[in-house]
Amino acid sequence: MDLNALREFSAVIEQGSFAAAARKLNTPKSTVSKRIQDLERDLGVRLIERTTRRLRLTAEGALVLARAERILADAEDISRSLGDTDGMVRGHLRIAAPLLFGQTFLGPLAAECRRRHPEMTLEIVLTDGQPDLDEEGFDAAIRLGGGTGAEVSRPLFQSTRILVGAPGVLQQPPASPRQLADYPIALYGIGLIQTWHLTDGQEDLIVRVAGGMSFSSYPCLYSAVISGAGLALLPEYLVADDIASGRLVRHLPQWSSLPVEVSLVYPGARSLTYRLRAFIDLLQELFPASAAA
Repeated sequence: MDLNALREFSAVIEQGSFAAAARKLNTPKSTVSKRIQDLERDLGVRLIERTTRRLRLTAEGALVLARAERILADAEDISRSLGDTDGMVRGHLRIAAPLLFGQTFLGPLAAECRRRHPEMTLEIVLTDGQPDLDEEGFDAAIRLGGGTGAEVSRPLFQSTRILVGAPGVLQQPPASPRQLADYPIALYGIGLIQTWHLTDGQEDLIVRVAGGMSFSSYPCLYSAVISGAGLALLPEYLVADDIASGRLVRHLPQWSSLPVEVSLVYPGARSLTYRLRAFIDLLQELFPASAAA
């Protein structure tokens, strides 16, 4: 497959027109158009729908574009390893992450990534699913738990959920997890009855709670608890600042949910490109304990 054709296809989508892509690449427009036509013929699919007013990427084109950007970035990595040492990190990085983790951490991290590596493009896809990294064109994913046996996994931190509520909601706080059935509870998930697995580091308890209300969104549950809806198990990283400021009170402070490892996974050692290393460096600054992992 012609790398120039992939580069020109990527530029057309980025610039929004054949003419703008040709100017950026300093290549005749006719050459750009012919190479993309040849690429479509070789692949046997239409990549771009052309109208008089605009260009539209087809579904097949979106898939090819994701793969093309990875191929082009890998080609740049090869050039760097063979002597391109200007210190700039280039290429496209596509990362999948759980919704709540991404909303909490990845906005500021992306801004820092742009400041440090302006030549690198970054695409963050928030999903609570488990995307296939190769099939869906991801360089890496942040996951609860580790990767599969074929993937490389780098632990970031252990996530626990802790019991919190707004100040003044309770006249008498619970003295034991066994008392939670007597308190107003807001649940995460589907249904109004759940089983919580709690630990204090020495003893594990299984507690059955009836919530009276449940939410399929952590941000919505968090907002309800802040507003006085009752007690809830929320990720510690989500509520740590609120506890420190007094907006939330932690109850049963010695108890938490069982810890879950949060990890960065990528397809294999050969997938550890310069751009992915740069992203990992930023993650290790955000989660210093992961640097030794």
